[in-house]
Amino acid sequence: RQSEERDVWAMQHYPFEADGKEYKLSELATVEKGQMPQEVAKENQQYRLCLQYEYIGSSEQGNKLLKKDLEEFNELLPMGYTAQAEGYNWSWGGKDNRQYRLLLIVIAIIFFITSILFNSLKQPLAIIFVIPVSYIGVFLTFYWFRLNFDQGGFASFVLLCGITVNASIYILNEYNSVRKRFPRLSPLRAYVKAWNTKVVPIFLTAASTILGFIPFMAGAEKEGFWFPLAAGTIGGLIMSVIGVFIFLPVLTL
Repeated sequence: RQSEERDVWAMQHYPFEADGKEYKLSELATVEKGQMPQEVAKENQQYRLCLQYEYIGSSEQGNKLLKKDLEEFNELLPMGYTAQAEGYNWSWGGKDNRQYRLLLIVIAIIFFITSILFNSLKQPLAIIFVIPVSYIGVFLTFYWFRLNFDQGGFASFVLLCGITVNASIYILNEYNSVRKRFPRLSPLRAYVKAWNTKVVPIFLTAASTILGFIPFMAGAEKEGFWFPLAAGTIGGLIMSVIGVFIFLPVLTL
């Protein structure tokens, strides 16, 4: 593209200015064409060859292109050869799903705490089964807006566990209190009474959290961690309200 403006000869013999003085590259260095060493490094009893290429464009699209190229390249390689990306961790959590075990630990802790709180095994299960409903909102948000799921998306999972459980505990704790005060009241009417009492703080908590995460989504630039966290939390909160409104009474009653 630049051959008409500057070729190799011009690069060597045209003067350029630096610190008020003019120089020619031919006076300082030489430009030669040669063969690079054909040495292949050996590491952990495996021969290793490093390949590089330059990509100009968005990092997210570059990651998708790199993943696609590696998949196609590995299909063509013979047995014993593999191609993988190193350096920039573009595939967070790729084959290692240990971070998702933390969610199981969090859910187990929630189950034991709520079992002690309610002195029941049925009501904690109702609370736990509402959590995946909020995760549906996270999945739909990342799918519809074509966002890259990374640490921010995983953090939204952990955050939604606490917020969704908090709303469910509000209702069930009030529901148990109403049943104790009015033992002859039907479970459905007791639940409606508890819902009417706690619906305002639940909606205010969800609305205030959503409004608090909106600034992280403002602007043209999408921050690597905060934008997915904000998007996943907002989508999950909207879905959690639906889960608490529909699924919690079905599972409880």
